[in-house]
Amino acid sequence: MEQRETGKRNSFRHIRAEGELMNETLDDAFPGPSTAEGPDDSFLRPRQLANHWVRPDVRAYYWYLTFENSPDLQSFVRKCQEVISFPYYDLIPPGSLHLTLDRIAFEGEITSDQLRAIEAAAIGACVDIAPFGIAVGNLGGTSSAIGFSASPKELIRRVRDALREATISSYPSAPVKDSEFHPHITIAYCNSDNVPVNRVVAAMEKLSSLPSVQVDIQESALVLLERRQQTYSWQAISRIPLSG
Repeated sequence: MEQRETGKRNSFRHIRAEGELMNETLDDAFPGPSTAEGPDDSFLRPRQLANHWVRPDVRAYYWYLTFENSPDLQSFVRKCQEVISFPYYDLIPPGSLHLTLDRIAFEGEITSDQLRAIEAAAIGACVDIAPFGIAVGNLGGTSSAIGFSASPKELIRRVRDALREATISSYPSAPVKDSEFHPHITIAYCNSDNVPVNRVVAAMEKLSSLPSVQVDIQESALVLLERRQQTYSWQAISRIPLSG
């Protein structure tokens, strides 16, 4: 099994404060990008940052898109992380970048046989989905993290929906995510409370003109996610090819 550790609009103007999200990672908290008509009015600008790591430790299985073989994206992220390298952020190693598609189950609540059945169903569900490209850009975030939006949302959602159907067909009680789906790739988590956002806003403004990066998506990954101190670690249990 492979093991990796992990650490909108063009500025911090469209971040929002988040409350406690029990048993969930940042992937549930990230706001979607603004539309062509303007930003979503629900995206508020907090005056202070919040510590991401106060949420509980949970080990769970997820569906991911991973980017360990995407050197252009990793180089892009390194460049951006240099600008936001404040002591109150924990930066995600570029080799551990990922996009969360869905949650499968909490560890201890699913058997190995059920996981194998989900994997087999997922292979069948993705046989008609062809590889595709996504654009990664538009740096934004929440009060507790920073990351990029990914598009086109519809293609990413198609993979998510196929994997969700495969999961539920083999494990009907799966605790899949019920929040709105906003594809994103996190690059930093906040590790402190009550930090003013001014310096972060100024830093992100410097990155607002960067073009997006194109990335090819050819597979998804079933991973086991856990938290280790102030970082996330994930192991790829299996890979599901897009075979269409």
